[in-house]
Amino acid sequence: MRLRSVECLLIVSVFVFIICVPCMIFSSVSFGQERKIDALYLELDKKYRIPEQWTVLPFELEDPYKRIKNGPPLVNIMSKARVEWISRWIANPKKVVPNAKMPNLGLDFEEIKAVIAYLASIAEKEAPQISWDPFLLKNEEELSEDEYDKMDKVYNNGKGVWGRARCTICHPIKGVGGNVGVGPDLGEITTKINRNWLYDWLSNTKNHFPDTMMAQYRFTDADVRGVVEFIMRDTQFIPEEKEEEDEDEGQPKEPLPAETEVKVLTEQEFGNIRKDNALIEKGRDVVEKARCFVCHDIKGIPEIMPVVEKKRDGLAGFEKLLYEIRCLSCHRIQDNGGTYAPNLTIAGSKIKMLWEREFLQVPDIIRPLSQQMPKFNLAEDEAGVATEYMEKNLIVKEGLPDFYKEGALSPEIIAAGEKLFYEKGCNVCHSESITKGGGVVGPSLATVGDRLQPAYILYHLQNPQRANPQAIEPNFGLSEADLRQLVGFLVDHVKKKEGK
Repeated sequence: MRLRSVECLLIVSVFVFIICVPCMIFSSVSFGQERKIDALYLELDKKYRIPEQWTVLPFELEDPYKRIKNGPPLVNIMSKARVEWISRWIANPKKVVPNAKMPNLGLDFEEIKAVIAYLASIAEKEAPQISWDPFLLKNEEELSEDEYDKMDKVYNNGKGVWGRARCTICHPIKGVGGNVGVGPDLGEITTKINRNWLYDWLSNTKNHFPDTMMAQYRFTDADVRGVVEFIMRDTQFIPEEKEEEDEDEGQPKEPLPAETEVKVLTEQEFGNIRKDNALIEKGRDVVEKARCFVCHDIKGIPEIMPVVEKKRDGLAGFEKLLYEIRCLSCHRIQDNGGTYAPNLTIAGSKIKMLWEREFLQVPDIIRPLSQQMPKFNLAEDEAGVATEYMEKNLIVKEGLPDFYKEGALSPEIIAAGEKLFYEKGCNVCHSESITKGGGVVGPSLATVGDRLQPAYILYHLQNPQRANPQAIEPNFGLSEADLRQLVGFLVDHVKKKEGK
């Protein structure tokens, strides 16, 4: 009996070992501590795992929308803005700039005075000193006829530069424009800025705010002076005078509730307090308690929330252009950047680079209603750097099928494609040519054959939402024969045939 018991015990033990031990190993929930994945592994996996159709880029993209601090550095704010403006701004930001992101901190006048005194104490340099022609510093009524003509020439040059730079894409003016949504409203900027600082800012934006989303335009000295003059004199940048409305049909208007008058620190008062050490220390304390350093880099309190400065001195090639021009404020590349302008992730498989190189230097109007690219004044070699990078890196791994990579298009295919174009109502949104016109919701197709690769046109027409998730273009479910004809018709739209 004892031997049989031992034998039975051995059998049971083997059974337990074979069945239960593996269960204990693989069932961490029941028998052991939950398995944790190393955070570093997860971060690396997230960083390097990209969709199969994308190429691995030679550098990590810097997304301007993922800045550590969204507000500008405050170290030299007193050189930038007038004391009265800063005082009103701190009291109620949205009252000064309607699209302001800064909250109302609820500070009283004494606290505001203290903050301004503190900001003045941390300045590293005085306001830039720029030499101006004397007549540019005069009011219009003080100008002689000859001086007015000279000023007007500078002003109109600046107006032209302003238009070509498409400044209103990012900046609203009195609530109008600013489609990208990244720039402050400039409707009352003349009450804020001094012309010397504005000149310095436009000459080198990154010098003042390395993380700014504004592009560094390749402006000449004359361009900058012109834009400054245009901004300082044009009525759209000057506050409107509030006029009392007429009574409606003889009925007396109900009186509006009186607004609480905001006390404003004047330049003269500021001159009396700027060296008050007790007030400066109080201002530092207010800034700390209000947590201003969460959004702004503020000298003097780095131990609370230090700024990790990015090393950009060694940037070169397309990476340098992306930073200086801030392409990703509007465009998107591999889940980085904005959504206002076309996605560039597969631009090298989409756009003909000969066209793109010319376009980058002198942008043409493709989308009549909006989304017009600014003229950054890129040099030819800079445009070459950009297009070479796109052609090599911003492509799909697997080539797109192309109906027309060999042989010329037959007139029959083109004619059939034209018929299909109008049957499907494509002209409701797209303009086929300058002479025939069409809709303005979608891009102009007048020279689409110069601009887009035939393989991409096919890829887009097969499923517009696959090519661009934001596309409003319908998916017509075109047959292969329809696609061949429509692509052939569009490929035939090149500059040399425009107006035919």
